Amino acid sequence: MDPDWEPSPEDFLNEEKEEEQLNGNNKHTNKRVKIISSVIAVMLLFQILGVFFSTFSMDALRFLQISYQLSQQADIQNYKQAVVTVQGERSRGTGFAITSNGLIVTNHHVIKDQTKLMVGFYKGQLFEGEVISSYPEIDIAFLKVDGDNLPTLPLSDSDGVLDEDIYVIGNPLSWTQIANVGKVLEIKQQTIISAPIYQGNSGSPVINMNGEVVAVVYAKRRTTEFGGKSVGLAVPIEIVLEHLPKN
Repeated sequence: MDPDWEPSPEDFLNEEKEEEQLNGNNKHTNKRVKIISSVIAVMLLFQILGVFFSTFSMDALRFLQISYQLSQQADIQNYKQAVVTVQGERSRGTGFAITSNGLIVTNHHVIKDQTKLMVGFYKGQLFEGEVISSYPEIDIAFLKVDGDNLPTLPLSDSDGVLDEDIYVIGNPLSWTQIANVGKVLEIKQQTIISAPIYQGNSGSPVINMNGEVVAVVYAKRRTTEFGGKSVGLAVPIEIVLEHLPKN
């Protein structure tokens, strides 16, 4: 290199142009990265929303709103005290206490093949449940927990009245202590109700306007009757009373 050589103004200008080109390329690259990131974020959002709405239908979301409104009532708050979560290794359902020393009613299919059962009350009390008796033919089971002065729900001495208003309180889907309202549509070998029923509602009490249990939820069914809507199926309380443990 010539020791007397000095850079000309044009050389500096060329360097500035190259730097501007590099900066321009970086800006375009950053812009493309932002656009791609935004597109990916939107796609992920739609995927999340798709999973959410496929899991929780609008009907399921509606019953949460109804439950919130009902739960402001003093009677519903009182009923909830006796409604429990029955949790096994591979099963989760609902039950309710009928004696202050811990006799619990639930469904046979909730406790079937479970080696350990935990029973949780509304205020956080947790007990290990022991199966006292179980009747698969009517899908009813009785558990016992070691408790005292536990809140209870009274049992009606009859299966209720056609078209009467009822409440159902249970643990549907991933929620607990959800209250809903409906009507008794039919009373035969089983009680059919219009209240929304979901997985986890098994063992939920069907409560009349006097605060008495008239049936125990065990399933739901979509039928051409009753406007083709999904209905709840429950064991009439008179059948439950026939199988109450003697002691």
